[in-house]
Amino acid sequence: MQNLHIFGEQKKTDWVIFENLEKVESKTFTEEGSAIRLNSGKYRKLKAISSVDPDVLYSTCKQFLPLNELEVLNKWEPSWGKVREDILNSKVELWNQCMHESACQYAPEVVSTKAYWKSVQQHIWFCTSSSELKEDIRTCFMLDFYITVQKEGRTKQSNLTRSWLSPINVQEEDLQELVLYTANAAMEKLDARPFPSGSYALILGPLAAPGIFHEVVGHGLEADIASIPQSAFHQRLGAMVGCEKVTIIDDPTKKGLPGSYSLDDEGTIAQQTTLIEKGRVVNYLSHLHTGHPTNGHGRVINYQHLPLVRMSNTFLLPGADDPEEMVSDTEVGLYVKKAINGDVNMITGEFEIHVAEGYLIEKGQITSPILPTTLKGDGQKLLQSIDRVGNDFAIHSEVRGGCGKLGQSPLPVSAGSPTVRVLDWYVKGADR
Repeated sequence: MQNLHIFGEQKKTDWVIFENLEKVESKTFTEEGSAIRLNSGKYRKLKAISSVDPDVLYSTCKQFLPLNELEVLNKWEPSWGKVREDILNSKVELWNQCMHESACQYAPEVVSTKAYWKSVQQHIWFCTSSSELKEDIRTCFMLDFYITVQKEGRTKQSNLTRSWLSPINVQEEDLQELVLYTANAAMEKLDARPFPSGSYALILGPLAAPGIFHEVVGHGLEADIASIPQSAFHQRLGAMVGCEKVTIIDDPTKKGLPGSYSLDDEGTIAQQTTLIEKGRVVNYLSHLHTGHPTNGHGRVINYQHLPLVRMSNTFLLPGADDPEEMVSDTEVGLYVKKAINGDVNMITGEFEIHVAEGYLIEKGQITSPILPTTLKGDGQKLLQSIDRVGNDFAIHSEVRGGCGKLGQSPLPVSAGSPTVRVLDWYVKGADR
């Protein structure tokens, strides 16, 4: 008998976009479907249909499954109703108005705001020929807020994201803090100056480091990637790859983040997994088909795909170092406030990451904002070059996009990190 899995999902995604005070777009997307997954050793096959109805599923299955294997469908009784509610209501309009007005009051240079509000509600079901029906409800409420400023013909923009379990968890203090941070970042860009290429000490802030470690370290620690002989972490279990201050985990159990879930898409209970502990590789992320014991990281972007090993919420844990002391102890360097994806090879860990917001460090002081620059290197060297890890942990939530791998994109994820200092790193400066 084949190893038979049945996966089903119903998903509702709501979008509301404001430009200043005007609602310019409002959309609702719904998805519903199920998949029969046939597993025989390394051989995996999938049949997907756009329904979770037991009768429709039975009609599909009986066309290619032996009669004795159809018994699994006796367990298939999915029922919706726990999460299908309207989330983006008039309260969002009030929040948006308050944020826009606060931004305009911050400085006369503020010319516009833009807000992307997103609500995701997903219900999944899973069963096998040897297990009962399991289910998971995943909800997340997210905001991506932009502020644009103008001065003497120069236009600059900055943004910041936040996520909550639901609108009930939103505090107006959170929104005001987001406005102030974004407005300040946009204003500082107006005075940005060129930055010469060269090797510098880097201080990666808690909004820059998370995405970098997700891209250049996290993917390499996914078991299917690590199984490739040319990959950065191939057969590296137990190896010391960084300083003892570096501990990296992946935790899908933390509620209210885009990458959170209680049950992965193969029916495995989610669990926090330590990948690097005090600088040493101790585990890989895995699912049922990697040759490693699964730790609940088999994920799909929707029911039409086979599960891949994927990150969820990937965190570099906080250390004991004071971020202000990191700066004061750095004679010359670059403070990276925010970074965005560039070109990353998830197998080797080689990368070019773009610095969206950065500042010179001169004689132990953060001074001038700089024009966009690029960080070049590889993930293993990055880990080895860290000498300090701060105590100011923060989480960056992916709102409009997500993680991509082997054609499955965007998958909801988040990442978190404190400030870290990296010694002797090459930075490609801006020409103008």
